[in-house]
Amino acid sequence: MEFLHQKILDNTVEKYLWFAGIMLFAFLFKRYISGILGTLIYNFFRRYTKDNRVKQFNTLIFRPASWLIMLLTASFALQLLNFPKAWEIKIAEYELPFILVKILRCIIALTVTWVLLRMIDFISIILRERAEQTEGKMDDQLVPFIKDLLKIIVVLISMGIILGGILHFNIAGILTGLGIGGLALALAAQDTLSNLFGSLTIFLDRPFTVGDLIKVGDVTGTVEKVGFRSTRLRTTEKTFVTIPNKKMTDSNVDNLTLRTFRRVNMTIGLSMETSPEQLQKIISEIQSCFDSKPEWTQENFVRFDSFSDHALNIMIEYYVPRTEYLEFLKEKEAVNFFILQTIQKHNSAIAHPIRVIKETKE
Repeated sequence: MEFLHQKILDNTVEKYLWFAGIMLFAFLFKRYISGILGTLIYNFFRRYTKDNRVKQFNTLIFRPASWLIMLLTASFALQLLNFPKAWEIKIAEYELPFILVKILRCIIALTVTWVLLRMIDFISIILRERAEQTEGKMDDQLVPFIKDLLKIIVVLISMGIILGGILHFNIAGILTGLGIGGLALALAAQDTLSNLFGSLTIFLDRPFTVGDLIKVGDVTGTVEKVGFRSTRLRTTEKTFVTIPNKKMTDSNVDNLTLRTFRRVNMTIGLSMETSPEQLQKIISEIQSCFDSKPEWTQENFVRFDSFSDHALNIMIEYYVPRTEYLEFLKEKEAVNFFILQTIQKHNSAIAHPIRVIKETKE
């Protein structure tokens, strides 16, 4: 037993064994302890979700909770040990034990922040689930915005606690003493503030919501997220485009989802052999097709428009009351087949360019 009372760096072997045992216990049972902790916290959210998401919550929170358990255990176990006098040195007028304690507390504070950020991720999952049950899209758009807002608040509070509460910095004095540096920081943050006000304008004015197909400049895509700084679009080529919110508010935004009809305008050239009687019958029959559809707008028209070198041009313009792209393509295809069948029915044909080559003899 004398071995247990031998001292190494001002601590007995028994104290080292106690420290190692406590840390080993925490390492072996951290999964079990974090699972219990996760279940207890999840019970607070259970009333807000229909499905049992305790496994999903524990998966999100496991890593940060495990680190937090190990750090808290280390902080407790270190109380059993004496700091070796041989290591008591000063760094920038501060004792090494003081510095190490501050570093440990900062790491614990950051780990708590990590846990809170993961909890916010889970809250956003619940909010998104409830938003999907409503008909409106505004709440779908607000969920990522609220998620980002809560994360920013948590990070700012964490920074304040670390700088002011743990490191005992005078935050007010730091902000006051920035001077010209603060002015430079404000100028650098000008674009960020502009984008922030742009996001508020988007939420208040609601020119579009998540899921809308919009066109901004030369970019056309579906809105996937409206954040603090930018709006993200998924284009028809499946690329992901990020546009600053300031540009969204300064540009002309064409919300293609809100249109009631899709316009089709085409010119068809019939062969020059088509007689006036055939031409009138073809025009009349195509116009009758549009007029027979009560859900279509009455602004559709078919007219004999002009002559060209090799064709009699018919202008066709109609509006399809199908805003979904695939449904629109089906309607357009059906109209194209009907036009082709009508032309063939009246013994006419689509005109082809004619090239006349004259050969002269010298």
